[in-house]
Amino acid sequence: MIRIEQTGLRATVQDRGRFGHLRLGIPPSGPADPGAFAAAQALVGNDGAAAAIEVVGGPFAFRCEDRRIVAVTGRDVALRGRDVVAGWTAAFARPGETLTVVCGERSRFAYVAVSGGVTTEAILGSRATYLPAGLGRPLRAGDDLPLGNARVDAERAGRSAVSPDYDTGQIRAITGPHAQRFTDEAQSLFFSAEFQVEPASDRMGTRLTGPRIDARGGEILTMGVVAGAVQVPSGGAPIVLLAEHQATGGYPVVAVVISADLGLVAQRLPGERLRFTRVDRDLAVEALRDARAELEAIA
Repeated sequence: MIRIEQTGLRATVQDRGRFGHLRLGIPPSGPADPGAFAAAQALVGNDGAAAAIEVVGGPFAFRCEDRRIVAVTGRDVALRGRDVVAGWTAAFARPGETLTVVCGERSRFAYVAVSGGVTTEAILGSRATYLPAGLGRPLRAGDDLPLGNARVDAERAGRSAVSPDYDTGQIRAITGPHAQRFTDEAQSLFFSAEFQVEPASDRMGTRLTGPRIDARGGEILTMGVVAGAVQVPSGGAPIVLLAEHQATGGYPVVAVVISADLGLVAQRLPGERLRFTRVDRDLAVEALRDARAELEAIA
């Protein structure tokens, strides 16, 4: 197991998500930055279904009770033990060693993976924490988290992955399903203007301010939504839905951020700016395949 010694602002157990329950009003949850989460798991040798820890605001510290391979990924992160290990790099943890996740000024979400994976109780087929529904709770100092069995290969220590360019403000997106509700001018404005991230952004969605994007015909009939959908409420300020998005929405969707870039949106800090670049479905699929190929290479 590992024992939690410091939690930072908030730390929760997450796996890749709780799928198949939107009809009950329960979103997938899981990591806000799926790419960073998956990379952390690959670095320590876990499969994609294993659970890890999402950290918001450090320092986050934990003690390993036995030998493990650990890694931290995310934006502007590092791991401090006997030495400081750069983010996106696997490290060997000795029994009884305390490790601290250091979150820099540009950090928003960090992911701590431990070989064997966190094996807390699964609810509705997932260990992902979803606080609004009481599925799990924030971690507290003194918590003991059980781990699965893992083959600890010390040679894995030092293996690294390439972090995405979190400082880029260019986000790729495909045209949304309600394009007919936006004039050519409104769509052109959306895909050329600069938007700023609002402080009210959270795991449910990234709220943006910028030029007003007007839709014709008002709200739509309520329909299912997905992570990455860019809804435009009546005020014209777009919202990019994230891991804890609602089950349905009545606002028209002007675009959908491609899966490979979803973490880039989630990691943007309040006040930072971004722009959307229009791409087609083929490029979106190719980008996702490339991301999966990189994970296989790490593992």
